[in-house]
Amino acid sequence: MSIEEHDAAQRTAPSPEAFEDGAPTDGRTAAPRFGGVRLRELRQDDMQPFFRRAGSIVSSNGGRVEASPAQRKLAVLFEDGTLIVDRNSPRHSQVLALREVARRKGIGVTAWYAADIEVIRLLYEEADRLGGTLDGAAPNRHQAIPMQGEVLKLLAEAVHAHVSDIHIYVREHEAEIKFRMGGDMVRQRQVNAQFGHELLAAAFNMADVADATYRVHDYQAARISNGKTSLPSGLQAVRLQFNPLGSGGRYLIARLLYAERRWGNRVSLESLGFHPLHRKAFARMRQMPEGINIISGPTGSGKSTTLKVVLEGLYEERGQQINILTIEDPPEYEITGAAQLPVANVDTEEERGAAYRKAITAALRSDPDVIMPGEARDQAVINLVFTAAMTGHQVWTSLHANNAMAIFDRLRDQGVESYKLSDPHLVTGLTAQRLIKLLCPRCCTPLQEAPADELSTDLQHAISRTASAFLETIRLVNRTGCGHCTGGYSGRAVLAEVICPDQEFLDLMAQGDRVGAHRYWLDCLRGLTIAEHGWMRLIAGQIDPRDLLARVGPFSDLDAARCETLIRLGLETEDV
Repeated sequence: MSIEEHDAAQRTAPSPEAFEDGAPTDGRTAAPRFGGVRLRELRQDDMQPFFRRAGSIVSSNGGRVEASPAQRKLAVLFEDGTLIVDRNSPRHSQVLALREVARRKGIGVTAWYAADIEVIRLLYEEADRLGGTLDGAAPNRHQAIPMQGEVLKLLAEAVHAHVSDIHIYVREHEAEIKFRMGGDMVRQRQVNAQFGHELLAAAFNMADVADATYRVHDYQAARISNGKTSLPSGLQAVRLQFNPLGSGGRYLIARLLYAERRWGNRVSLESLGFHPLHRKAFARMRQMPEGINIISGPTGSGKSTTLKVVLEGLYEERGQQINILTIEDPPEYEITGAAQLPVANVDTEEERGAAYRKAITAALRSDPDVIMPGEARDQAVINLVFTAAMTGHQVWTSLHANNAMAIFDRLRDQGVESYKLSDPHLVTGLTAQRLIKLLCPRCCTPLQEAPADELSTDLQHAISRTASAFLETIRLVNRTGCGHCTGGYSGRAVLAEVICPDQEFLDLMAQGDRVGAHRYWLDCLRGLTIAEHGWMRLIAGQIDPRDLLARVGPFSDLDAARCETLIRLGLETEDV
């Protein structure tokens, strides 16, 4: 809103006559009325129904009561007469004008709500998404040149197929395009090499976070966002990694970062697949005033998504009254409530370390409550992470480790002192995760109906040893699929293990007693390993045993007593 519009809003603020007689029972100032309708505050918990029916917004482009650009910044009108307005300008002249146009077209205001202007903008974006266009893209803010149009077409195709990554290999004569779908690489088609090179160059030129010059024979990173290019609906940004190949070839990996439909279908730790025990552990981490919480896992295991969900949950739990700063290389998902500081245009690990040190130092001087360096992968960044935690901040970050306990090994390798690793107020949370494909519940095949040679002998033995009582519930994938899935699968979920260390656990680790620490974690801290989490999904019929073996390795070492414990843990569904 411009200064002039803000001044106008103040001049048109509700007069005393606009309020009800007497004070409301909750002790607050009486609510203004709008044509006899009381203004009500729209709370966060009330958002979902409005976003679910965004298709009935009549003030959007082409709607029955099409609002002007100035009006769309301040108000949104539904066909049933519900009007949502900027909480700071409920009686702005533009709002009054929109109401008058609606009245003339037979729509009177029946409900009047106040909300942030962000909510109004997102409602219009959701209405545009539901309206759609022929190519699945939002209305263009910048006209794309022909080759950039080809990039957008490829992105729209990938979004329609729910692809996580696009891989383009440009070799001497041909270029090959592959999609990563549900964790698997799926070949799409070949094009000639010249077209491939032009496609990659166009993608680089569309980026708003990139090097100044495209260098075919160099490693480069870039990022396309909606700020410069109108991406296909539902896509927030595209992270690009360019690698050189032999004979002048080029290899692009494009990570698709999908926009969360806020308040309409919000992502949570539960929807990601974390067990109630995991969610309790995360709740404890969020309650700690300081300390380091590390999310580990291989590339593509969902670490960034988990960090986003945790930070947004923390922001809401603290009443939106905390300052969250992230340092990312570069920023990926938009994190509500966070100031996201970029680290970009660095070519070497030395430059990256220097840029991260500069950004974290700046963050520590920016009055933060919570800091999230996106990835702690070198000694300089890890030391700064511990410095931030030791100065009284809650820190969240990620790194690559095979399991939660292996995080200690990575930290030791990077020179972290033992006294820091033995402080439960400093090391407050260790998480490892993987993603595994979920079976389509409509077409998956019961294990007992599958051919005898469907599974390997070793896998049959593992199931017989650990899950003989659940043969009726175990399911296999139906690779032909059905109308409700893709190749027998319907999405992916997390397999995880989470440790909230206490002094006893850390002392055992410091003494080198990993076996004792592992047993203490499982028995006394109610731990759950990644393999055990997967086993619980297996006996529930949610995943194929072959996928479990491929993602976490053998699970035949579970004994009967541990299996009984896991069954009891599997019954825990209480809210956290």
